[in-house]
Amino acid sequence: MRGWLVIGLVFVGCASQQRVARAPLPPRIAALDEVLARAEQSPCVAGLHAVPASVVELGVFKDVPYQSFSNGNVELNAYGDPGDLVGLEAGSRNEDPALQQCLISFIAAQALTGADQQRVLRFTPAPALDAQPGLTVEVTPRTAPDAADAWWISLERPESIAQAKATPEELATVSQPQAQWAPPPTTYYRRPPRVYVRYPTYRVPAPRVYVPGFSRRAGVYVHGAIRAR
Repeated sequence: MRGWLVIGLVFVGCASQQRVARAPLPPRIAALDEVLARAEQSPCVAGLHAVPASVVELGVFKDVPYQSFSNGNVELNAYGDPGDLVGLEAGSRNEDPALQQCLISFIAAQALTGADQQRVLRFTPAPALDAQPGLTVEVTPRTAPDAADAWWISLERPESIAQAKATPEELATVSQPQAQWAPPPTTYYRRPPRVYVRYPTYRVPAPRVYVPGFSRRAGVYVHGAIRAR
């Protein structure tokens, strides 16, 4: 959730403005399909439902498409290619220590190596930052300027975030006016929304939001649904 400004993507060519190709870095975070499936087994994260994801125009995740989910008490944001996430965060405006510890345990389980999982599990709900090559772990307090009045535990892949930024053409493809947003079809790991539950979004509503269920193919973001297995 850090509000750092970052340098945008490098483009080459006057007409095509294609991105400079770089070798992808090894994944460090579970794929979104797996994260959402595991969420149903976690008492604090179960019952997630897709909610509008406001296009971020400032900070470390500027121009990085993401998908947002809520179960009414917790928000989960997954950044970048759903199959190769560059960021994952869970947060809540409920500062119950038991809930916060549950979210820490859930996010720890989404790291792909035992060493990274143990790094996350050493965190407490207190604000902290562990920046290491390949994967940064952070607890952001509710009072932070970019926290949207919620407490967060997050995983970030700093070296991969720049490669995950979308071009203007891609942004136009995978975003839409807020008024046109509609949730994706329910899959086996997402329960239907409950009519008596309010599913809030913590970020301030923006004119444009990301299309739920976008994907990335051959390094290009496209408007397409998450594949259920």
